[in-house]
This record gives sequence, structure tokens and C-alpha cells, in this order.
Amino acid sequence: MGQIETSLHQSKKASEYSGSDSLDERVFAERIHILYGHTPVVLGGGVFVAFVTAAMLWATVSHSLLAQWVGLHLLLALIRGILAKVYFSTRRSGTGMRVRHWAWAYTVGAGISGVLWGSLAWLAMDTASLSDTMIVSLVLFGMIAACIGSHAPFVPSFIAYAYPAGGMLALRFLVEGGSLTLIGILGIVFLLPNTMYAVNLFRTIQESIARRFEREVLLADVQEKREESERANLDKSRFLAAVSHDLRQPLHALDLFHSSLKARLEHEDEQRLLGLASHSSQALGEMLGELMDIARFDTGKVTPEPRIVPLAPLLRDCTDEMRPLADEKGLDMRVRLPRKGCVDTDPVLLKRILRNLLSNAIRHTESGGVLVSTRMRDGWACIEVYDTGPGIAKEQLPYIFDEFYQIDNPERDREKGLGLGLAIVRRVSKMLGHRIAVRSRLGRGSCFSVAVPLCAVAEQCQPGDVEELFDAADVSGLFLVVVDDDRAILQGMRELLRSWGCEVLLAESGAELLAELTTHEYPRPDVLISDYRLRGGHTGLEVVSAVQAHFGVAVPAVIISGDVHPEVQKQVDQTGCCWLQKPVQDDELKRVLAELSQAAA
Repeated sequence: MGQIETSLHQSKKASEYSGSDSLDERVFAERIHILYGHTPVVLGGGVFVAFVTAAMLWATVSHSLLAQWVGLHLLLALIRGILAKVYFSTRRSGTGMRVRHWAWAYTVGAGISGVLWGSLAWLAMDTASLSDTMIVSLVLFGMIAACIGSHAPFVPSFIAYAYPAGGMLALRFLVEGGSLTLIGILGIVFLLPNTMYAVNLFRTIQESIARRFEREVLLADVQEKREESERANLDKSRFLAAVSHDLRQPLHALDLFHSSLKARLEHEDEQRLLGLASHSSQALGEMLGELMDIARFDTGKVTPEPRIVPLAPLLRDCTDEMRPLADEKGLDMRVRLPRKGCVDTDPVLLKRILRNLLSNAIRHTESGGVLVSTRMRDGWACIEVYDTGPGIAKEQLPYIFDEFYQIDNPERDREKGLGLGLAIVRRVSKMLGHRIAVRSRLGRGSCFSVAVPLCAVAEQCQPGDVEELFDAADVSGLFLVVVDDDRAILQGMRELLRSWGCEVLLAESGAELLAELTTHEYPRPDVLISDYRLRGGHTGLEVVSAVQAHFGVAVPAVIISGDVHPEVQKQVDQTGCCWLQKPVQDDELKRVLAELSQAAA
């Protein structure tokens, strides 16, 4: 009986609402919901068995008595059915839901049903008739056993049903006495194991519900933490994107001054100092570029544009671009180009992956060399970058693609970068759907690989799909117009462009430029250079449109900006202007100016 008392105590405790024990409240409410969920089966089955029982006793028991008994079952089933319907309606509305009252209301209905079934032993069972006694006994004991599963979510409802039904039958046998006394005692004993089973089933149900709710709470907490982490990451990325323009402005001006000074300094010591300053400026620009790339990838502002690309020219471009870095360290860079093969990828983003892998390999290799090779397997081109560096310990491999993670740079030496190169590789690879892998042995070197899907139709692949590098041409004698609201950048541009032999007209806004063009009879500029964002909410595209309207012809234009939003670059591309990202290297600017002027000529 101790288990029964414990179960009853737990049920009572669970049914009492407490503001500090919300989990127990939810578990109790769910148990009662399961209890009411069994109503259709309980009521339907009970009415069906009542009809069958009446039919079996019809020949020996008063017809009116059986009809009244079955009628009471129907009436009780109707009332309990209406009660269940009101319960479900109240639960859906979510207002005025006092679960404890609903639990005891169900228990009262179960108790009345138990009494109604138990009354059969006194009203319809003739102990002198073996058939009647067996029918009534089997029906009542069967109904008690059958109701365990449906009433186990709330044990008091089982007791309210089973004890009147079984107790009244056992009492009838005890009253009759004689040989039936033993059957009455066995009937009472029959109730005890069934009650124990109901209690055990109740505990199983309660624990299962509790674990489910705890799991839901845990998952909700994990989801909330993940969302907080994602929000923090997006906030970081938005911050980096927002300040990128302001950070790039002075850096762009600094690069312009360095480039203009380079042509004027004659002494070797001065050239060396300027080279060191330029190197530091370029390193800062590269770090800023990596931070901006992370921000663009995290905020979803980079959209891949996959197409069919021949693999060999793309690999050749990447290795030729990175070869000077290897030569500076005395490393041997080799590439094994595939004889044929085209891949389905975004060539710009794939080049970014390969540049980062090559740069990483060169940076961490002091002697030996770097090898780039390609293996074709199962519809994939696996591009592998080998190095003879120090290798990576096995326990460090899971972390090397994390942001700012560097194995051999505890002092945060800027010459070794920020630790973002491989983080960018992982982001871009995931964006493209390419697979990245790494294997390494300490003291022997490492191999990083990226698997790119091969193109099934090689005939669609044309060498011209890959961007070619252009050699900077002579730009002396060009008439260039520069518009920027930053005076330092204007001065740096003037000095740099004049050192190339160009004639330069400067303006801080479109209005100032138009006024100057209207006042003096300037010829059509060979190229117009403008910052994208200008004072007063104006843009460089508006300046380009106004200048072209002034001369009545198309004017080649370059838009330079520190914005990282792809929408801005898309707008520029749609106008036919050339887009350059700050800070701009002097050789890149010179190449673009030469191309635009030659195309216009």
C-alpha cells in the first residue's frame, strides 16, 4: 500500500499549482490531457460492453432492469462526453484552465461509472446460476484490467473506477458466504496488483512527459543561445561593414601619398624607409580586407555566381599571382595543371579560396616548396595545395578554420596575419558547396584540398570564361577628372596622377565640377574618377551622369568606394562604370585607367 499512498501524494502535489514549479505544472496538465484524450475509447468501449453484457443476461434477468442499467450507462457517457468536449474547448482557448478541477471532475465521472458497473453484481447476478456468476465476474474483472492504461495518467481516477466495481463484486461474494467467500477474498486481492501496475504505469508516463518537457526546455535554451550568438555575430559583422568606409578613407589616401612619393625619392635610405611604410600600409589594408570579407560573408551580402570554368587557366592565374611571394622566401612553387577539365563554380570566389590556401602555405613554409596538383575522382576535381612547412598537430586540426586562430603566433605578430585566411576559406567553400579537407604530419608538412564539382559538358567550357590579368600600360598625357569629398584623397590623387604624366582636374562635389566645366572650356576627360558616397547624400553615379549629359557623350568612369555592400557594386556595374574597392593599389588603378582610355580610343 505504500506505493499507492506515494502515487496519490505525487498526484495531489502535481495537481497543486505553484508559480515556482512550472515544470511539474506542465507535466500534470499533460497527464490530464492524456487522460481526457482516452475519453472516446473509454466511453465507447464501456457502452459497447454494457450492451453485450445486457444481451448475455437478457434470458435470465429482468428486461426493464437491464434496459434501465444500459440507459444509465448511455446517460453517463453523454454527460462525460460533453464534459470532455468542454475541456478541450477550454484548453484550446487557453483561458480559465484550472487543471486540478478538471482532473477531479474526470475522477468523479469514473467513480460513478465504477459504481454503475459494480451494481451489476447486486442487480443482475444470481449466485445460484453459474453462467450468470461467470458472466458478471468476467465482465467486471475484465473492465477493471482494461481501464488501467486509460486511467493510469491520474491514479485516483483508476481507484475511483476499479474499487467500486471490484469491491461491490467481492462484497457480494463475501455476503453470500460459503464457497463464494474465497472468491470474494481473491476479488479484493485482484485489485492490489492491478493498482500496483497502474502506479508503475503512472510513473512511466510522468517520467516520459517530464523528460520530454525538459528536452524541449533544453532545446529552447540551446536555440536561444544560438540565436544570441548569431545576433552577436551579425552585430559584429554589421559594425565592421558600417565602419569599413571610414577606415578605408585614410588608408586609401595614405597609399596614394606613398605611391606619389616613390617616384620622387632618390636616395636609397629614403626609398627603403618608404618601402617599409608602404609594406606596413599594405599589411594593414590586407587585414582590413579580411575583416571586411568576414563581415560580407556573415551578413549574406555575397552571392555566388557559378558558371562553367576551365580549371587549368584558373590554377595558372592563381599560382602565377602568388609565385613572387614564394620567390621572396626562396621557395620552389610548382603546379601540375590538368590536361583537361572544367568545373562548375564561381571563379572569383574559387580564386579567393586558392589564394588564401597558397598564401597560408607560403607563410608557414621556411624551406622546400609548395606544390599545387589536381586529382579527378567521382565527378569532382580535388585541388590540393602541399607545403613542406612544420605541419599541424592532430589535436589542433579541428580549430584551424576558426576565426583568429593561429598555432604559432602567440605574440600576435602582424607579419603572420590575423588568422582569418582559413576562416574565409571555410565560409566561401560552404557558400559554394565545395568540400574542404586537411591532412598534416608534424615535421613533414600539410596538404589542404578543396573539391569542386566537374562539369559534365566540357564543350561549354571556353578559356575566355576565366579573367585574364592585364599589364599596366602608359597613361601619360591623359586628362583625368577626380571627384572626392575627402581633401587628403584629392591631394594624394593629384600627386600620384601627375607623377604618371597625367593632367588632373579636382573637385569635391558634382556641383563644383560642373561649375568648373561650365566656366572653363575643358575637353572631355579621358576618364572620370569619383568616390561613390559624396556629401549631401549624392553619389558618384550622379556625377558620372551629369558629366556625360554636359558633354553629350559617354565618358569612361571609375567609381572608387569603401562600401562592402554588393548592392552598391551591382548598381555601378549596371551603369557600365568600373568599380574599385578602397584602398586601391597604384598598379591596379594605372591598369584600369589604361584599359578604359584604350577602349574609348
